[in-house]
Parts: sequence; structure tokens; C-alpha cells
Amino acid sequence: TTTTATRDPHLAFAHGGRADMKGEHNTWYNMLSAKNTSVNVLFEHADFHNPYRLVHGSKMSKLGMAVKTALTGQLVQIGFNASATGVVRARVVTPAGEQWLSHGSKQLEIENVKLHMEEKKLAGLGHGMALTISTGRWEVQAWSKPFPNRAANPGKAMLNVAISAQYDADHDVVAPHGLIGQSYDGDGIAVDGATDDYTGKEVTTKAMAEGAIEGLASDYKMAGPFATDFKYTRFSATSAQPRDVSQLKGKKKAAAKAGFGQAGASPDVDA
Repeated sequence: TTTTATRDPHLAFAHGGRADMKGEHNTWYNMLSAKNTSVNVLFEHADFHNPYRLVHGSKMSKLGMAVKTALTGQLVQIGFNASATGVVRARVVTPAGEQWLSHGSKQLEIENVKLHMEEKKLAGLGHGMALTISTGRWEVQAWSKPFPNRAANPGKAMLNVAISAQYDADHDVVAPHGLIGQSYDGDGIAVDGATDDYTGKEVTTKAMAEGAIEGLASDYKMAGPFATDFKYTRFSATSAQPRDVSQLKGKKKAAAKAGFGQAGASPDVDA
């Protein structure tokens, strides 16, 4: 039940199901919209020079997260960029000012929001510098990793994202949404959406998660890294129903596992 966004990016949904999402160049998309929590990711088109093929695909490069704290309701904005060079840091902005978090920094706590950074392994992708953000209800992890096959992809870095519910998000009175968040829908069904074909020595990706998401990918475009408003926003909602999975056109199957889950996205560079 891991939800991840990795490689081009490949989306892995809560309780199973997957889809590929190229995105538009230099465009922010919402991955998770929940009560008082929003996670956006910047998509950029990129070429991947892999050992056996050239992929004209996309990568995630930046994360922007907005959180309202549980006690005082202050707004916390967290920014994190993937980088192949220099020190990887996260910028945290509150009404009191800004702080920077890097490897070796002590855990930063702002009421219920806890942040730390460390070298960490993401299953199947090796080690990278990872920022972990916990609100008590959601845990978001963002990895900064250089491109594989570095000699052919010098100075390039990408972002991988994992999102994990720390409570029964499937039955929340405010059902989560976003490209990934909507898969916490409590219906016991996993949905596969569009995926790209990587056969051939030169590939251009085009899938936009069709069939696995409500509406169109364009419905999830955001005005900026910390924007919370879009068609399916849940950030300030007091109640919201989960998506109607019967309206999705993707391939359906029994969910991998009921209950809490983790999800995310990753890029396509090993394809």
C-alpha cells in the first residue's frame, strides 16, 4: 500500500494501482490535498540518456508543502529542491520568519509539524538525501537524487516523493484528493491508469494518468508551490466525499490491502 511518485513520474496509489504522468513543462501539480495539508510538485520535461535508450520524458524537481498547524492554525510553508551539487536544504517559512534545514540539523518542530533530513534509502532506487515531514496525520518524504548513468546525464537531479497516511484517511469526513491523495477512497478497489510504452531505442512519453484520476490532469495544475486552491481542493474543507471510482475508466482490481497506506511518485530513468 505504498504510494510513491518516482521516475517519469510513475504514480503508485494507495492500496494498489499505478499510472504514468508526464505533466506539462515547468508546471506545478497537486499530489495531496487534505484538511490543512497540501503537497505540490513541479514537473519539468527532461531527456534521460539511459544505457539502452533515450527517453524524452519528465522529472519532478521541486516540492512545495503548505500546512496549518493544529494548535494555533499558523501557516507553515516548506520548500525543497532536488540538486545534484552542493548542500541539499529545505526552506521552512512561518509567520515568525524563515529557517533552513539540512543534513545534520536537529529535528525541527513547529507544533504538530516535525521535519528532519537524512541520508535514506527508497526501495528500488538506492540512497539519497531525504526530507521527512510529519503532521501527525500525514508523512511526506522527498528524496533528492542525481540521475542514474551520471556520465551521460551530468549535473542533473530529480525528486522522488512518498506520501503516507498516519491515520484512517480512507474514512475521513474530509476525503483526501490530489493526483495521489484521491486514492485514499475507502472503496477496496485499485485502479490502473495510462502508462507509457518504453520499447524502442528512443521514447517520448505522453501518459497523463488517464483512467486513474478524476477529471483531467489539467484540473490539478497549481498557481505556485504553496497554492492550495484547485478544482478538488480539500485544504479548508469541513466535509468532502471520496471520489466515485465507478466513474474512472482505468482497469480495476481488488485493493492490495485495506486500511492505512503510503503512496507517491518517481521518475522513469531506469526504463
